[in-house]
Amino acid sequence: MILLTSLIVALVFSLLLTPLMSRLAGKWGFVDRGNKSGGTGTPVMGGVAVFLGFTAAIVAGMLIFPVLPGENIADTPLSWRSICILVLSSGFLMALAGFLDDRFELSPRTKLLLHSVVVLIAGTLFVVNGAQVHLFLEGGRIAWLAAPITLVWLLGITNSVNLLDHADGVTAGVSAISALFFAALNVMHGNPAVAFISVALAGASIGFLFYNFPPASTFMGDCGSNFLGFMLGIIAVLGVYTPRGSIPYLAVLSPLLILAVPLVDTVMVLVYRKKHGSPLFQGDKNHLAHRLIRMGYSKRTTVFMLYVFSVILGTTALLLPTLQPYQAVLAFVNAIGVISIFALFISRGEKGFHR
Repeated sequence: MILLTSLIVALVFSLLLTPLMSRLAGKWGFVDRGNKSGGTGTPVMGGVAVFLGFTAAIVAGMLIFPVLPGENIADTPLSWRSICILVLSSGFLMALAGFLDDRFELSPRTKLLLHSVVVLIAGTLFVVNGAQVHLFLEGGRIAWLAAPITLVWLLGITNSVNLLDHADGVTAGVSAISALFFAALNVMHGNPAVAFISVALAGASIGFLFYNFPPASTFMGDCGSNFLGFMLGIIAVLGVYTPRGSIPYLAVLSPLLILAVPLVDTVMVLVYRKKHGSPLFQGDKNHLAHRLIRMGYSKRTTVFMLYVFSVILGTTALLLPTLQPYQAVLAFVNAIGVISIFALFISRGEKGFHR
């Protein structure tokens, strides 16, 4: 009932608000001018609807469920109300950064600087409240690395999801799938607060996806992709991914697999740019979706392929906590093999198509 409330509220609000944001985008000049997909004139304020849908679900959760069952969130002193306020305030800052980029079309370096400032501010809010990447660092001589690693992680995944947003339906769909797997894992380990937040993010993404699935009638813009990436990063930090008593470093494996699509896309596009001598921070059409389309797949087929890839790796992430440590490591290595084959398929397939 709790999670269903989160899903329905976020989905309905996002579904209803997206057309309104599209009309406002046309009036205010928030349209695609080539930064994302060649200058289509498509409205780019869908991310505002995603943020508002998510916000509606979190506010509803605080009002309807003042207290959630379960233990403290990710072994931190944070209460349900505290985490909601932190998530909404930090998410607003990142969405605002993206909104400014959509309005003024910031350069890649300026955008990265803005992301860094927001992550530093918003990430610090979580770190000072005990929400950070602990892994095997806690209690050791290098425990101080937990805070900077958390900030680097948040900056990295925010930009990875932002980079992924170069094709209709990819970012919203992959984010929804990732959020649902995060929700499932946190339900398994008694963390209903993070599960609620994850489902809210999935619902907001799905509501927007009705208008963004190819052929898209609206885009989420950097407002949406920044917000989704940052929230997925926060969820990964706040979540509980291993049973009590298991080896702590195994906790990092599930989030990495769940977020494999944006992470692999970022690595592959950076390698491609480096190999071809292109500026690393300059946008291009060499992301996973672009390359699959160049191989001859339709836009919808390409999107479904990336969805399936995300589901396969997410399913593996879901199984890891049920395995013995050595089995979990082997399963993770096997997943890395699947990722490598997928990357090789794209690299070789694209070359073969051009021949």
